[in-house]
Formats: sequence, structure tokens, C-alpha cells
Amino acid sequence: MLTQPLLDKLSKLHLSGFRAALEEQLHNPQYDDLSFEERLGLLVDIETTRRANNSLRRRIKAARFPIVATIEDLDLSAKRGLNRGQVLQLAQSEWVDRHLNLMILGPTGAGKTYLASALGRASCQASHKVRYERTSRLLKSLELAHADGSFPKLLRSLARVQLLIFDDWLRDPLSRSQARDLLEILDDRYGRSEGDPR
Repeated sequence: MLTQPLLDKLSKLHLSGFRAALEEQLHNPQYDDLSFEERLGLLVDIETTRRANNSLRRRIKAARFPIVATIEDLDLSAKRGLNRGQVLQLAQSEWVDRHLNLMILGPTGAGKTYLASALGRASCQASHKVRYERTSRLLKSLELAHADGSFPKLLRSLARVQLLIFDDWLRDPLSRSQARDLLEILDDRYGRSEGDPR
């Protein structure tokens, strides 16, 4: 039987989920009663799921969330003052596809960062590219980018993400150059999606 060469080819094609599932099928007699199409369908399903999970992990890592926050763990009780229906609708991320913005307002300690991170993670799950930035740190990065000449590259990277989260937005007063930089970012992103030719 040509099992090992087939397994090696699957590895070469980077089909590790497919390969692992095939090895399981070869060693487990429970699969013997399934048709070829059923067994192949299971293998393809496992590989598809593995790729989707890996892609989601990459998007979440690239977003650089400060905390692990999910909609499922969000306290949506009435005492929090959150509209359950509105939050769950926002978690569907359709507003991101429509290039809309969202502002989360509240006092310090109200959970704005958690809510923003949870909505950002939900957007990652909807296959959007997301980036979380604490505004004060972003302003420092922009200042350094001006100094080392990488400012245009940083602007392009910020324009490419579908959801850009600014945390602690305008907590501190801005200098004229900081205001200009933020306006430049917002202007680049206005009405734009990753597929836009601009």
C-alpha cells in the first residue's frame, strides 16, 4: 500500500489536518462502513476547519488586543446599562462591512476596553482584519515613524485593516501635529475597504 508516500505528499501540500484525519481513518475500523465520498467529505471538513481556526488565530494575534474578551463572557445584565440587543447586533459586525464607526463612551472602569476588545474579536470571527491601538501609544509610534521615515508605511498598514480600534480616544489634549496625524489616518480610512483600489 502506498500510504506513506501519500502522507508525505499531504504534508508537502500543507494539508496537515487532512493528513491527521486520514491517519485516524486508516487506524480506526469505525470508518470502514463509510463510503468513499463520506470519508473524503470528513477529511475535507477537518482540513477546512483547521484552516479557518488558524486564520482566526492569526487575525486575533495581528489585532493585538490588550485582553482576552469575548461577547459570550460580556456581562449584559441591566445593571451594566448596556442594551443587550444592540450589543449582540454590533457583534454581527455588519457595521464594519458598511464602513461605519462606533464610539463607546463611559467613565473610567466602566468596561469600555473589554467591550471594544470583545466586539473586535467578534469582527475577527467574521473574517475582518482588526487592529487595536491605545491612542497614546499610537501617537508615540506616529512620532517615531516621522523620525525614521516609516510614516507612509505605517499609514498604509492602518488603512488596510477593516476595523481600527482607538482606545482611550482623546483622553489627553493633542498637539497640532498629533491632530494632523490622526486626521490623516481617518482621512485615509474614510469609506475605504481592503479591496478598494485607492
